[in-house]
Amino acid sequence: MSFLQRNAFPLVAAGLLVVSSASFAATQGARESVLSEQEAQIRELDERKAELEADQAERGRQVADDVVGTNVARLDADEDLISQVLDTALTWETHAEYVSARTAMTTAWEVPEDSAFMTEFLPEAPMNVDGEGKEYPLIDLLGLDSRVHSFDTQLMSVLGTEYTYLVLVNVRTTSDDGEASAFNTSTVLLTTDGDGGVHDVEGYAATSQVRSSGPE
Repeated sequence: MSFLQRNAFPLVAAGLLVVSSASFAATQGARESVLSEQEAQIRELDERKAELEADQAERGRQVADDVVGTNVARLDADEDLISQVLDTALTWETHAEYVSARTAMTTAWEVPEDSAFMTEFLPEAPMNVDGEGKEYPLIDLLGLDSRVHSFDTQLMSVLGTEYTYLVLVNVRTTSDDGEASAFNTSTVLLTTDGDGGVHDVEGYAATSQVRSSGPE
């Protein structure tokens, strides 16, 4: 038997292996090329989808602006501004914080001392006076504190850059010992100017309060 005959199978097998390897490599290369192309198409579609979603969101904001005649971003900014005003005036825990709240409202927010807001929500802090004339802040004696629980705003009118709001604010007042608490919803009217300013602040406390005693 000749060398060729004796080694026919191995040679044929080797040839087949080479051909198969070449075919596999070509097929694998084609598959990788297809996968790369598909991945590129997917990335392009994802980018296009993101662009369409962004365009749709912007159109939605523009439609909202056209419908209500306001700017959505401005409304969000005013919501934060109103929150700051309410927290300044109605969140305090001590007599000193109450006095600071009064000062901030009349200076930083320029609310007149004799305005309805100040007389309703932040009148002069009550004092107890002993026989020697020494003053004891009632807020500290009773351990009172006040906190804005929540609020809801409603746009009433738009005049140029001035937005006027009606705000219903829920305020909770408690004593440090937890033996007494009051929860009321009051009304606040104010106007923002779009530059972070607030004016024409008016406030009216609720005519009745829901009171409770004992720890909750």
